[in-house]
Formats: sequence, C-alpha cells, structure tokens
Amino acid sequence: MGTFLITGATSGIGRAVALQLTAKGHRVIGIGRDETRGTSLESDSNGQATFIRCDLASTEDIDHLFSQLKEQGVTLNGLFNNAATFGRPGTPERLTHESYNEVFDVNLYALNTVTQRAIPLFDQGASVVNNAAIVGHVKFPPMLAHYAASKAAVIALTKTFAHRMKGKVRFNAVCFGPIDTPLSHKLYGGEAKFKEAMTHHFRGHAAHPEEVAPVVEFLLTDASTYINGQAITVDGGYTLS
Repeated sequence: MGTFLITGATSGIGRAVALQLTAKGHRVIGIGRDETRGTSLESDSNGQATFIRCDLASTEDIDHLFSQLKEQGVTLNGLFNNAATFGRPGTPERLTHESYNEVFDVNLYALNTVTQRAIPLFDQGASVVNNAAIVGHVKFPPMLAHYAASKAAVIALTKTFAHRMKGKVRFNAVCFGPIDTPLSHKLYGGEAKFKEAMTHHFRGHAAHPEEVAPVVEFLLTDASTYINGQAITVDGGYTLS
C-alpha cells in the first residue's frame, strides 16, 4: 500500500480520489483550507486520510507543509495536484494582469512549487497526476482565457517534468470535462444553472466526481507504469460536440 498527497482534497474530485484510494487501503495526506471539511474527510476515510491545512497561495504554508512531512519521515508514492481556481471570468480583451496572477498563482505556480518540494520525498517509481481540464487542451471558452492558459501551461509542465525525471517519477495530466462539483456550480452561477447547461452533454448530465476518481487512482498506482508524459481526456465525449 502507498502514501499519496492530494491538494484540494476536501471537496469535489480531490475528495473522491482520496476516498477511492483509502478504500483500497492506501494512506492519503489531504491538503485544503477548510478544517471542517478536512475533519469530515478524515472521518469518512476511517482514519486512512490525514488532513493538513495549507493555503497554496502561500509559499510559506507550502514550505511548512513539507517541513512537517520531512520531519515525520514521510515517503510519497504519488501526488495528485488537484487544487485550482477559475478566477473571475471575463473576455480576453478585458482580463487584467491581476486576473491572470490570481489564477496562475494557484493553478501553475503553486502546483510547480508543491511538485518541486515533493520530489525529494518520492519513492522510486512514484507518480504525479495533474488536473489539467479540457479547457487547457481541446476546448477554449472565451470567458476563461486565464484559466485555459493556466491549464495549457500545466500540460506543458507535466510533459517537461516527465522528460526530466526519465521515468524515475512518472508525470501525467488528466483533462476532465464538466464534473458536478461545488466549484463548477460557482462558475455557472449556481447548481441549478450548471445542471441546466449540462443537459446539452451527450448523456444529459455531467460526471460525478466518483466516476472519474478511478482514472486518477489508476494513473497514481503501479497499474499504469507504462503511461508517462501524457494528457488524457476524460469527458464522456463532451469535446466531440
């Protein structure tokens, strides 16, 4: 059994992946900002998940997190860089420098910092999975240029790390289509509006986090040892329309 670090682990896809891994007997270190949700994660995982509060917008918080893990002698078998923000939507000709910074600080720079700090703790053959989203790969909504650009950068960074690590640590990105999460609801202006929009999906609704969690589990574990440096689309056919 392995030990896996997950950012954005207290809700949505991150929480579903954490529970998927712990149900299989793995240990999860879940990162987030909401201590109440963190306590819930620990409880629902029957103690197999440990929550550590960390604001990824703070380099100091990230440094403190990894100092803790190093002091505890933690060895990681994998990392799921899941945490992200949409920022404030706007047309590309109106997005400000600050708008880009708000999104890139979490979606790219924090992801890169977490990955760099995690590398010394990785066991041989460890795996990193980055949440890249379809908007960074094949679908570019006009109101989310900064978010799409950050996710495209995540894909490029994923492939660069994969090449650099020469198979000692695997790196893959998962490009998810619409997922029924609180973050998605917020983007669409509420759960009802999100579900109404998703009636145009091939199957009439978006995926639930539990449907896509097994994909991340597969990429994090030894079941996928020959997959490296890839950006894998998981969207139920959404990008075909």
